[in-house]
Amino acid sequence: MMHRSKLVAVLLLAIIAVGGCSGRQSAPSSDATPTPIPTPIVPSRPIYEVQQGEVVKTVQFTGRIAPEVEQPLFFRTGGYVGFVYVKRNDWVEAGDIIAELEVTDLKNQLAQAEAALESVLASNEQRVAEAEASLETAELNLAKLRVQDPGPQMVQMDIALERARTALADAQKAYQDAENRPWEWKYDHVKEAYTRALRDAELNLQGTEAQYQQVKQDQAAHYYDIQIQEQAVELARMHLEQIQSGLDIQEMQLTVQRLQAQLDDARLTAPFDGQVLSLSISEGRSVEAYRPVAVVADPSKLEISADLTDRVLTDLAEGMPVTAALVSRPDAEFSGEIRRLPYPYGGGGRQTASSTEDEDKSTRVSIDPEGATAGYEQGDLVRVTVVLERKDNVLWLPPQAIRTFEGRKFVVIQEGDAQRRVDVKVGIESEDRVEILEGLTLGQVIIGQ
Repeated sequence: MMHRSKLVAVLLLAIIAVGGCSGRQSAPSSDATPTPIPTPIVPSRPIYEVQQGEVVKTVQFTGRIAPEVEQPLFFRTGGYVGFVYVKRNDWVEAGDIIAELEVTDLKNQLAQAEAALESVLASNEQRVAEAEASLETAELNLAKLRVQDPGPQMVQMDIALERARTALADAQKAYQDAENRPWEWKYDHVKEAYTRALRDAELNLQGTEAQYQQVKQDQAAHYYDIQIQEQAVELARMHLEQIQSGLDIQEMQLTVQRLQAQLDDARLTAPFDGQVLSLSISEGRSVEAYRPVAVVADPSKLEISADLTDRVLTDLAEGMPVTAALVSRPDAEFSGEIRRLPYPYGGGGRQTASSTEDEDKSTRVSIDPEGATAGYEQGDLVRVTVVLERKDNVLWLPPQAIRTFEGRKFVVIQEGDAQRRVDVKVGIESEDRVEILEGLTLGQVIIGQ
C-alpha cells in the first residue's frame, strides 16, 4: 500500500513540474484538457467461503531417536576414581565392571574375611565333633556328681550323732549314780573310771558333731557342684547347637556380604548387554555419590524420546497412535505409539520415596518395526504428529476468518454490498481449519481480518 501511495505522489509532482514548464514557455490555451489525478488503490481484505469437509485436531512435538532401554549409572559412595576400564561407545556385557573407586583397603578386608570364612567352613566338621565330645564329657561329670550324693552319709551321721548324745547322757547318769554310792565313790580308781567314761562320751559327741557339720557342708557343696556342672552341660549344648546351626559361619558370611556391598557401591557395573553412550569420569577424579557419570543403552531396539511441556502432555495419553517423520527428510514417515508418559500424566518415571535417582520425565514413543525402512538412526531428530480428534463432513473456516473480542468469537459476512457481524460457536481447531458448530451455513462468504 505504501508503494502505491509513493507512486501516486511521484506522478502528481511530475504533472505539476510539466505544467510549470509549459506556463513559462507559452500562455495556457483555453482549450487545454486538465490531466486527471489517479484514484488511490484501496487494498481489499481476504475473502473466505464456509466449506464442508474434514477437520483434524493434532499436536506436534520434536523428539530424538534413542534406545528403548538405557540406564544412567552412578557410584553409591563418593571418592576418587581408581580405574576406568572402558571408553565411550564400547560394548559391554551384563556384570562387566565399567569403573571403580580407589578401594585397595576395602579389597584387602574382603580378602581376609573370605579367607577366614573358607577356613571355618573347612574345619566345621571337626569343630562339631569336638563340641559333641565336650558335651558328652560335661554330661558324664554331671552323672558322676549325682552318684556321689552325700545324702546316705548324712543319714549315718544323724544316727551317729544321736548315739553319741545317748552315750553322753548314759555316762552322765552313771557318774551321778556313782556319786550317790559313797561306798564306791571313796575308791579313787572307781571315781577315775566314771570320770574317764564321762570325758570320753563328751569327746565322742564333740567329734561326732564336727563330723556331722562336715558332712552337712559337703552336702551343700555337692548341691552347688551339681548346679555348676548342669550349667557347664547347658553351655556345651549351646556351643554345639551354635556350631551345628552355623551362627558363627553366618556372622562371617554377613561380614563378607557387608564388605562386598561396600565394594559394589564403589563400582560401576553394566546392568545389561549394551553400549556405553556416555562416560564423564577419569582416573584420579573425585566423584559424588548418586551423581550419574555414565549411560549404558541397548541400541538394538530404538524409540523416540521427547521432553514435553505440561501443556502438550495434558492432551496426550499412553497408547495413542502417532505419525513421525525425520526432520531432515520430512517425506520419510513411519508410525508409532505413545508407550510412556511421565508421572502424573502416565505411569512412567515415577520413583519410590526412598529412591535417590532423578525422576525420568521423558515421553517415550515406540516405533513400528516396519518403520525401519525410513532409514532413521540413533540420535536423529524427528517430528511427531498425534491426531487428537477428527471430524468428517463438518463446516469449517480457516483461523484467519474468525475474529475474537473480549472472549466473543464472530465473523463478518459479506451479503451483496452489505456486511454484518455474526457470532459463531467453534469446535475442534487445527492449524488451518476451525470447525463451525453454530452461526453459519455452507457457502457463506466471510471477510477476513
